[in-house]
Amino acid sequence: MSDRTRQRVAAMAASTGQQMQTIIDEAVEAYERELFWRGFEQGYDALAADPDTWDDIEAERSAESPALRDGLE
Repeated sequence: MSDRTRQRVAAMAASTGQQMQTIIDEAVEAYERELFWRGFEQGYDALAADPDTWDDIEAERSAESPALRDGLE
């Protein structure tokens, strides 16, 4: 880790009362979540860009939609 980043994490630790390791762990977890959802969105966009595949997905959704309501208003 660069000195600048270490100083920033140390400042956050001082202002929050958390340990530096906790701040780093939480930051890495947040970044992992961001990367997951970014990849998910890219995959979804790729599906939407393929008309044949998108039509298949829409057909599947239509077939499953009655089960989602399950008689509920």
